[in-house]
Amino acid sequence: MSKNIWVNNIGKPKLNEPIALVGSPGLRSIGKLTIDYLVKKLQAKLIAELYSTHFPLIFHTKPSYASHPRLLGDAGVRIRESEIAFPRIQFHFSIFPDLLLANGYHANYNGQYAVAEKVLDFFEEYNVKKMIVLAGHGGAGNEICCAATNLKLIQEMKEEYGLEVEYKGSFYGFSGLVFGLAKLRNIDSICLFGRTEPNSEEAEYPDENAVSVILKYLSRILKINL
Repeated sequence: MSKNIWVNNIGKPKLNEPIALVGSPGLRSIGKLTIDYLVKKLQAKLIAELYSTHFPLIFHTKPSYASHPRLLGDAGVRIRESEIAFPRIQFHFSIFPDLLLANGYHANYNGQYAVAEKVLDFFEEYNVKKMIVLAGHGGAGNEICCAATNLKLIQEMKEEYGLEVEYKGSFYGFSGLVFGLAKLRNIDSICLFGRTEPNSEEAEYPDENAVSVILKYLSRILKINL
């Protein structure tokens, strides 16, 4: 167990090159909401939890994905009746098709790269060859667009699903780092960005309509009914 980051394995299912799905509380919480829905819809089973001393309970930055070297947040736990829970990243799995779902959590400035690398280590233990990241974008254009780690995937998204590569700019936080670092590990990755209207008062305020659009396209890509 690492001093700062460790994984608590709950089970070890046999999966055949599962597709990894990744989301976190980013813009309008689109990625997190999508993963939450998938876990419930697919009745996915909890397989592991990743903990880190770099996970604040309370973020000093707003939004939480805007890390800052001098604003590391407050540590602590959440208490509900007799339950005590640390901030964590949860991994669930489902079969037919084989999927690994990561419900992400933003690390502070000092730990964000190490946490993203640990998540990819976990994916590689299960021989993940393809990853789909789910997020939001606040720009103009179509209701959904995509990005990918190589031109072949981009062409596939255009030809098979009519998706355009419209997103240009920064991709902050946990999901952005996992997406970027996956390219360095040669994990084929795409990101589906649901268009949303940024909320100036609360950047992570949920946008369920954008989630519905992402699920529509995700159903086609995974060939399952969502």
